[in-house]
Amino acid sequence: MRFDKLFLERALGDWQDMPNAEWLEIVQNKLESSLGWERFIELCNSNKKMIIKFGIDPTASNIHIGHVVPMMLVNAFLKKGHKIFVIIGDFTAKIGDPSGRSSERKALTSKQIEENMKTYTDQIGMFVDLDKINIKFNSEWIDKTTPYGLFETFQMINISQAMQRDDFRKRMENGSSVSLAEVCYSVLMGLDSVALNCDVEIGGIDQLLNFQQCRDIMKGNGLVEEIALMTPILEGTSGDGRKMSKSYGNAIAVLENPNEKFGKFMSIKDEQIMPYFRCFAFMNNHEKAQLETFINENPFEAKKQLASFFVSLQAKDITQGEKARAEFERKFSKKTINAEDCIEIKLEDGDTFYTALSRAKLMSNSELRRMFSGKAVRNIEDGQICDKDAIATPGKIRVGRRIFVNFV
Repeated sequence: MRFDKLFLERALGDWQDMPNAEWLEIVQNKLESSLGWERFIELCNSNKKMIIKFGIDPTASNIHIGHVVPMMLVNAFLKKGHKIFVIIGDFTAKIGDPSGRSSERKALTSKQIEENMKTYTDQIGMFVDLDKINIKFNSEWIDKTTPYGLFETFQMINISQAMQRDDFRKRMENGSSVSLAEVCYSVLMGLDSVALNCDVEIGGIDQLLNFQQCRDIMKGNGLVEEIALMTPILEGTSGDGRKMSKSYGNAIAVLENPNEKFGKFMSIKDEQIMPYFRCFAFMNNHEKAQLETFINENPFEAKKQLASFFVSLQAKDITQGEKARAEFERKFSKKTINAEDCIEIKLEDGDTFYTALSRAKLMSNSELRRMFSGKAVRNIEDGQICDKDAIATPGKIRVGRRIFVNFV
């Protein structure tokens, strides 16, 4: 079965006539946790058009696919006609979300934030229809908040509760500092929720404590507490259990080319296939059960379909995923490596395989040494392992899974 085609067709299709029961299954299959689920069911059954909030801070110029996970849930609401507000945290980015941080985030300048925002909306637009959502910058209302109004909000928060966060406690135990600004981060998020009077807020499970305080602040302002729907945190491609992060070197950037993206999807462990599908595809319970069986029976094909689906989803075109799949199969199944696939390195007298590759700076020297010790440097023609200290000869070699080199 071609799950990539099935899920892409649904992602690009019209959901206006989708029964509520199926839509709820799709939403629930994307969740890790929630606050206020019973009220959410009531709102769905009443057919009320809900106000949905999703916030993102422009703390870097590019996003990776882990940031896309809650955007897919945003899309589920957008396709059912609910009112979506995407909040660009131009104010809160100056502080930085402390969730999951082992140290205080370096403060960003207004200029850095402005530069990052130039690319943010373009990248978000690859997954969410910008013409159908409302983009707001939270400086719009936070800049207008008076010191008196801010202190009124602070009085709604129990400081001992705010300091019970695991990330804060671990940092203090390790002798690291926690700034007052970081403690106030969730308060500013609460001001966003009050400004919108939103029904639902969407984010990752790492936002749980922030969302709890947003609900407290809404209640303190006489509003109905928002419902919080939280998606899983995407594990990185290294399969060591750590979340996807550029700093860990286990991320897939949104702006990477389709072939590189496809290859990185293929590098994940089999146990990650279903969680990745859950994060990016829209599936009902029946399809979820079918997919689980399919993955168990043919994980390699399932992984190819996962990679094809995501590449096609970003391009909104199934042929793009098919092209990336064909390229992957040419290189790794048929083992046909063309000159344009290779990085050309000119050999110098006395070059060993290690010195030639080290000079090319394809990776850090420590990582390169790990490649050699793990027997991951091989001749493409005959599959022979390349000895680290052997004299390099002209020809094509593969370094790791996806780097091809042509020594000349």
